[in-house]
Amino acid sequence: MKLLDSRRLTGPNLQLHEPAAIAEVEFEPGETADAVISHWHDALTRMLDAVGWSDATRFVRPFADQRGAALGFAAPLDALYAATEVNEWAIAVAEAAIADTRTPRFERNVARIAAAIAAEQRPDLVQLVAEAATHGLPVLIDEDGVTVGLGAHSQTWPLDRVPALADIPFATLGTIPVVAVTGTNGKTTCTRWLTRIFANAGQTSGSTSTDGIVVDGRLIEDGDCSGPGAARRLLRCTELQAAVLETARGGLLRRGFVLPRCDAALLTNVSDDHLGEFGIQTVDELASVKAIIAQCVDPEGLVVLGADSDALARRPWRFAAPQVWFSGRPDHPRIREHLRTGGEAWFVDDGAIVRARGDRRDALVNVADLALAIDGAAPHNVLNALGVAAIATGLGLPRQAIVAGLCDFGREPTDNPGRLERYELDGVLVVLDFAHNLEGLRGQIDVVAALRRERTGRLVVSFGMAGDRSDEMLGALAAEIGRMRPDHVIVRELPDYLRGRGPGEVPAILRAAFERSGVPAAAIDESPDARSAIAMARQWAQPGDMIAVFAHTDRVPMW
Repeated sequence: MKLLDSRRLTGPNLQLHEPAAIAEVEFEPGETADAVISHWHDALTRMLDAVGWSDATRFVRPFADQRGAALGFAAPLDALYAATEVNEWAIAVAEAAIADTRTPRFERNVARIAAAIAAEQRPDLVQLVAEAATHGLPVLIDEDGVTVGLGAHSQTWPLDRVPALADIPFATLGTIPVVAVTGTNGKTTCTRWLTRIFANAGQTSGSTSTDGIVVDGRLIEDGDCSGPGAARRLLRCTELQAAVLETARGGLLRRGFVLPRCDAALLTNVSDDHLGEFGIQTVDELASVKAIIAQCVDPEGLVVLGADSDALARRPWRFAAPQVWFSGRPDHPRIREHLRTGGEAWFVDDGAIVRARGDRRDALVNVADLALAIDGAAPHNVLNALGVAAIATGLGLPRQAIVAGLCDFGREPTDNPGRLERYELDGVLVVLDFAHNLEGLRGQIDVVAALRRERTGRLVVSFGMAGDRSDEMLGALAAEIGRMRPDHVIVRELPDYLRGRGPGEVPAILRAAFERSGVPAAAIDESPDARSAIAMARQWAQPGDMIAVFAHTDRVPMW
């Protein structure tokens, strides 16, 4: 048996709604899952009994290929590091039992782990969380401090100076609306779109995303900020009146969701991307991971889901909050059934975004008026608009603010950096988009076709990909770009994203795949990085041509 990863889960997660210790293990040839899990469970129970955690909930999540499993248990929030040691010890005992080697000494490890628990425990924080819960207040805890409440209704103290319960002004603290957004594609766009609508409604809003932390339109931290650590930093901002959290799969699996409760969740879609990490091997499992945020929505909130995503639509989801479904067509079976049972749905009908409840219909705005939809040529952004409109309406934001936000967002490249950015440079149209998976690139085919119809020239595509994609996936991505019928392709290296591959390996695989998709070898060039790829494309292009740059990661000026 091989230990793949061991870590703390600090918030609601795939297994439980509470903190836990978890580890993923891989079985060696000849090992049976039942034997490994039985040995682990027996050892874990013995250690939990010894340290006073006998009532802890245990869990096992077998991998779909039966070659490994996730093993863990619920643990006190103030002893999670020690809890991972308990889990690792039990795994080591199971490994020794399977291999018939010497078992780690029990008494010595009990003393070691008990000392670790005692050193880590913070009964004052446990009492604070419990007391705050009686006031309906969340508590954020990390190395940056302890926060009671959220945003403009919060107060933060250093970890070493947490006041006594009697000195905490619970009555003056409170929460703010929090929306969680996830999905394979569209997360960042929907997050930015919602913050625009909050701003139109006169609220100081903020967001976290893969591009950073933004408060009231100001970038306060750059980089990938789609995990719980960045969410806590945002939720501590005392000027904040509303928060929209892009919530990525990686953060949910590594640590769980940042809050026990939120007001609304948007699940845009789920498709094949990042499979194989943390034992998540199927699209259905990935959908369950992303649905963690929906499990956290307050019963008085709402969960908005994309019906055009099969991985979402085919599941009989059960959440505490009401479900609202959206689709690009009114006759989608999921939409029809949901409306038949009295639910709410959003769809496109006769060129308009429509809200439906039972037999009632309300046209909100025409698709042609959405800047980001490019006259309907960007159907993925029409779907994003449906999800955004459903969330904003469900939260009670003013109709005027919603319509203005839906229509105006995307008119300027700075509205949605990295997503359908368009520039006219010396008669050449340059399009930048972070399309980096199959669904994302498929969504660009119609967009590219529509933009090409407006021009007289040729198309050059610049594309690069991280090394953690399989050869098969790289080939499939190149095939999607081949469907755009480019006249020229520039395959670029991503030197900061080799991820186990050798230099030049990914470009070589992509070059071969482009040739298989019909691009002549003479029409394919290679570039060492994104900046030089764009320089090559601009040198090749002539007035009337179009440059499309996909999986664009560098956020520095490119020209």
